Amino acid sequence: MRQILSIGILTLFLTQIGFSQSIDKFVDSTIKVDSLNVPSDLKQAYFPKEILPEVTTEWIMENDTTYSIKTKVKIGTYDEFVANWYSEHLHAMKEPLLFNRKIDKEVYRFTWLRTFDKPMTFRFEKRNEKYILYWKVLNGAGGYEPGEIEIERLKILTEKEWNEFNQLIGKADFWKMDLGRSSNGTDGSEWIMEGVNQTDYRAVIVCSPSKGDFYNACDYLISLTNLKISEKDKY
Repeated sequence: MRQILSIGILTLFLTQIGFSQSIDKFVDSTIKVDSLNVPSDLKQAYFPKEILPEVTTEWIMENDTTYSIKTKVKIGTYDEFVANWYSEHLHAMKEPLLFNRKIDKEVYRFTWLRTFDKPMTFRFEKRNEKYILYWKVLNGAGGYEPGEIEIERLKILTEKEWNEFNQLIGKADFWKMDLGRSSNGTDGSEWIMEGVNQTDYRAVIVCSPSKGDFYNACDYLISLTNLKISEKDKY
């Protein structure tokens, strides 16, 4: 199992200071991809290195029963374990890279990795006046092996639905959210949202949210599909 899910309470935030989210920072024409921008190399990471730095963790005893945690980002490093974990599932879904080239559309992708449940991804695209939601489900588990594609669907949506999603992502302040990975340790879920347009790329990770604006934006994408997921399974 992904041991990173059981190492204890961990919080990591990578400051926005000094970090440009311009797509120009990440464009890389040397990455080998197919006609759909799916990488041909299974070792190709789906996230730029600046998104997932390594972190050191120190447990501090406050009293006999209470501990606090001090974390420190190791500037200039890369958490390859987490990057490989996320990328392995996106490779299995045959999803395109979102950061390696400039595009003429807007895209948001929510990748949902629950420890014991099937991995899923929801990709909402706008090009000109066309709005399309793509979703995929693997038959593995988010904290174990990804498995293979079990469901692959798309749905033509309306400008109204695109605008409703954008209102939710705006309330979450997605483009100004802290970069990096936050985790509260025990078996749970990774909620990974990427956004890209003609000028910018961003990716943020929230672990096991249960409410809030970011949760609502992701949940809205789920609601636009025909997937039947109970509230207790939306962890």
